[in-house]
Amino acid sequence: MTASSPDNSISSSSTHTLDIARQEYQYNYIHIPSIAMLDRLSIAEEFTTKWYFLLAQQLRVVFINTLIVSRGNQGSKSIRDDVAKFILEALLKGAVPVKISILARILQIIPQFLLNGISKDLRELDDLFYSILKENGLVILRDALNKIINLLYEGQPTGHATSLKDYENLFPVIGVPAIAKTYQEDEVFAYMRVAGYNPVTIERVTTLGDRFPVTDEHYQGVMGTDDSLAAAGLEGRLYLADYKILDGAVNGTFPHEQKYLYAPLALFALPKGSDPTRLLRPIAIQCGQTPGPDYPIVTPNSGKYSWLFAKTVVQIADANFHEAVTHLARTHLLIGVFAIATARQLPLTHPLRILLHPHFDSTLAINDAAQRILIAPGGGVDRLLSASIDNSRVLAVLGLQSYSFNSAILPKQFQQRGVDDPNLLPIYPYRDDALLVWDAIHQWVLDYLNLYYTTDEDIQKDTALQGWAAEISAYDGGRIPDFGEDGSIKTRNYLIDATTLIIFTASAQHAVVNFPQKYLMGYAAAIPLAGYLPASTLKREVTEQDYLNLLPPLDQAQRQYNILSLLGSVYYNKLGDYQQGYFTDQKVKPLLQAFQSNLQQVEDTIKQRNLHRPAYEYLLPSKIPQSINI
Repeated sequence: MTASSPDNSISSSSTHTLDIARQEYQYNYIHIPSIAMLDRLSIAEEFTTKWYFLLAQQLRVVFINTLIVSRGNQGSKSIRDDVAKFILEALLKGAVPVKISILARILQIIPQFLLNGISKDLRELDDLFYSILKENGLVILRDALNKIINLLYEGQPTGHATSLKDYENLFPVIGVPAIAKTYQEDEVFAYMRVAGYNPVTIERVTTLGDRFPVTDEHYQGVMGTDDSLAAAGLEGRLYLADYKILDGAVNGTFPHEQKYLYAPLALFALPKGSDPTRLLRPIAIQCGQTPGPDYPIVTPNSGKYSWLFAKTVVQIADANFHEAVTHLARTHLLIGVFAIATARQLPLTHPLRILLHPHFDSTLAINDAAQRILIAPGGGVDRLLSASIDNSRVLAVLGLQSYSFNSAILPKQFQQRGVDDPNLLPIYPYRDDALLVWDAIHQWVLDYLNLYYTTDEDIQKDTALQGWAAEISAYDGGRIPDFGEDGSIKTRNYLIDATTLIIFTASAQHAVVNFPQKYLMGYAAAIPLAGYLPASTLKREVTEQDYLNLLPPLDQAQRQYNILSLLGSVYYNKLGDYQQGYFTDQKVKPLLQAFQSNLQQVEDTIKQRNLHRPAYEYLLPSKIPQSINI
């Protein structure tokens, strides 16, 4: 294709290449039943050496921290001694896979540890972990079946905490995450809805209905007698977080303790007035969908630990919704379909394939690893999240099947939830920063596609593009609901919006939900991935020990940090950074420069905003990877 003159035919060589691709990129509907995934990963889609080394660097930090927690009371002289002894023990017990490359690294490292010439941060471990990862793949995510990880956890504190200090003790090397100091504050709890790890749930409401019978007494006990529930609803100041999708979920049991998942409703409100710094305040929580004795309405006036217990129930529900729906289904699995369809339907020289391809870098590899390891029976999700592993996978299916692609266009999303108006909801960092990034990507996509499509007719006559669109929504294809304009693509505007959503989801949206896993969700006392007491505990006055028993046992908390820290630490590539010379069409060069300049302006704007609000950095373009690769 040349600028403003699209070639609608597919050459015989391209046809042959696509035939080969369709053999390599076949759909599988049983990895996660009914979801379209890649059947088998091809060599071309495997992780790069650079990616493995970045992960190895993060694994070193987690490894050393966990080792010190597990073996810190054995009277060793130094971390170096602990690491050397552990590696020797792991080797003798057969926990380390004895392959030539790995054994060679061990034999090199042990003498260095026993001397004093090793670096303080033990970076020499990076090569060892890289060798293990390269030889064995991502077994670190399947910790329950990984001998070296099981050995590492020997001596780990177990059982429920007797004080929050027990959770802080799990971070002897890394340092306690900052969220530990503030998560109990109501302002921080409310702020999570607009700038947390899952800032996509709240909706503006005018009334609550019978499911959630909050009264003026409840409301005024928090907001004062000069305000009312009805007035707040009429003025657009009421916001609801509803986790109905979790109602009826099957509770998990792993490894030995009963876990609980909840389907709460949480009400938030803004104070009266027009102050642009007004923040949401939590009003009331009901820990189930049906009001009654088992699910009393709890407010900040219900007692310190009853209120903290109820808030934690909301965080547990939010974390489970986040992992299965917002994160796995609506970023990883969604973009995986586009990666497969693009490889199968668009020739190598097709302008849309050229634009999209960098945004699929390593996506199929991480999705394959997830379905084989992380969300498999016995994997991290099975161990740590509330629901049974089968139910967690069902939630992912529901999350994707209920996600209308056309309604997911970012400005539409905010409108549908009633959170688009900054006059009504003035503080919403995710919304405000996301729209900046969206607009920058949208302009880049518009400029780029306008080089190749000058009219809507050009779109309609592009047979490869139409085949791509048809496959994405087809039952024997990608099964993405509500994609296209009646099964095809008819207009440039639609193609531009759809392409923007694909790139935004693969880059910015994934960054929003992935990287807080380390900094917010890694601290289990703040954001537990599972509850360990039923919500009906709230029928009586909750004690401090009840609250502590709701939280994950200490060994679960350590594993929660370790997995989420790894997932939230790898920054493999950066939005807008394409390989030198990637775009061979010279007309693209000034457009790309404009895009990169726009991203820098977005960066500057967000940094300026962060001077006047709690820092929200997940949408800084410098911290947004180009693709979903972890």
